Amino acid sequence: MSRIRFAGLVGVIVALSASTTLSQRAAHRPLTRADIDNIVQLLKIEDTRQFDQEALGRILKSAHPEVRRRAVVTIGRVVDPRGKALLVSVRADRDPDVVATVAFSTGQLKDAEAVVWLGEQLASALAPAAVAFEAARALGKIRSPEARAALAGYLTAPPATPAGALVVGEALLAIGRFTTREDIAPIVRWVSSPSAEVRWRAAWALFRPRDPAAVPHLLKLSDDASPEVRYWAVRGLAPITPPPAPRGRGAAAAASPAPPISYADVAGVDRVTIAARLRDATRDSDRRVRTEALRALAQYDDDASFAIVLAALDSPDTWLSVSAAEAMARFPSRAAAIAPRLMAAAAESKPAALRMMALTPLVTFAPDAALDVAAALARASSPTVRAAGRQALQRLGEPGKARLDALPAEPPAPPRVPPPPRTDADYRRIVERWIVPDYLGAPRPRAVWDTPRGAIEIELYPGDSPVGTDYFVGVVESGAIVGTEFGRVVPNFVAQQRPIAGAITLRDEVSRLGLTRGNLSWASAGLDTGRAGYTLGNAPQPHNEGDFTALGRVVRGMDVVDRLELGDAITAARMIRR
Repeated sequence: MSRIRFAGLVGVIVALSASTTLSQRAAHRPLTRADIDNIVQLLKIEDTRQFDQEALGRILKSAHPEVRRRAVVTIGRVVDPRGKALLVSVRADRDPDVVATVAFSTGQLKDAEAVVWLGEQLASALAPAAVAFEAARALGKIRSPEARAALAGYLTAPPATPAGALVVGEALLAIGRFTTREDIAPIVRWVSSPSAEVRWRAAWALFRPRDPAAVPHLLKLSDDASPEVRYWAVRGLAPITPPPAPRGRGAAAAASPAPPISYADVAGVDRVTIAARLRDATRDSDRRVRTEALRALAQYDDDASFAIVLAALDSPDTWLSVSAAEAMARFPSRAAAIAPRLMAAAAESKPAALRMMALTPLVTFAPDAALDVAAALARASSPTVRAAGRQALQRLGEPGKARLDALPAEPPAPPRVPPPPRTDADYRRIVERWIVPDYLGAPRPRAVWDTPRGAIEIELYPGDSPVGTDYFVGVVESGAIVGTEFGRVVPNFVAQQRPIAGAITLRDEVSRLGLTRGNLSWASAGLDTGRAGYTLGNAPQPHNEGDFTALGRVVRGMDVVDRLELGDAITAARMIRR
């Protein structure tokens, strides 16, 4: 069986390699009763996070490659240091998909001792594409100096293989997870790739360290034919600040902060040129480019740039108006011009997200005017909006406190609900309902959410996130998800729901699927801390790989996801019978 998963390549895989597929879900070797028993035991180990070395060692010797593969996944999910030795024992497995999964789980364990092996898999012309791909991703998770050196060496001279562009693309994302300023030559060589998929990954890798040396290349990429490339490139054109000075004592500690870095001194490009390019990019044909250009432009303080950012407060597109409102706090010297525009942006007729964002700088620039705005928001129907209004009133001194005291008390936040204990019968039901059919190629379950902006159809990944799938289907079929609002909408990033009433804390099921545009997940503050509601990604999130569950993906209605507004709620939800 081959189940090669490539982050960010859903829907565009053909552009990179016609010979490699995301997942072959054809007829597979049948699972015996003993195989299913082993998978049930693995699911229990994952869910309880109880490392069972004896059971894992035994299951890793199974004759069935799918069972061995799932045992390797379990080791990566439990994240116990004792799993490192078990992973080493199966590096030479005869099934390449098992070996690829070993690389994946090695990355989840952040095993720095495995860097040499991962580097060898990445650089070998004989390594299967899936293995090289996962080796690249794992090195990006480990993030040691040796891991970056292995990625840089590969990008400098990759072996010629049929799936070379796929692996190069992932290696670029992996090296982009290193935010230290180091030699960018291995990345720069890919900015002229004929593949737009490779170029956007190069742009992402270049902007991440905020290195002035990358600016000329990002400036060039900001005019690329592909909007996927342009929006990452313009994001990297925000002014670059120097890294913080090392802490010390005496004279060293008292030294003045370093002055802003001059592009002309370091990169041979002046701020005037970059600001002009960003102003042009705010008129780009692609909404994502316009949004990222405006965000970057908001960090320039020349009159022409400021005028464009200020004007964006009036944009009917909340990706732009909210981004502009967020930037207003950067311009305290222009408070007199900004305050009346913020008041207009905070009017009751404006979208909730814009009103909330405008309130933050308004509290600083015009506190008397902010009182009425904050009090109005504190009475909104949306809990998210009410919380923003109350927080602003708390910052507005005694007048704000008086307004706050006049408001009815907020209901207490619902307590966190731990995951319920599951019986062996529960684990067997989940395996037989979700894992086995998915392995055998059955159509994956789909759900449809109705929202005020339209319908969103989502396909789930039951074989890779069976516990999450089981819970998701339950909240949809019970109707518990209906009425759940999107309480966080970040332009060109995520649309995130508030927790569903009574939602439990979920076990993360990180997999090789990747956090692509349209990914369905849930928010968390670390592995195994999140609750449903759910999060839909507007953009790929390479920096978060390994930290969140890929529960499913949007297959219809991505334009609806991009139009979601703060406070929009699920009006109806249903599972599709296929």
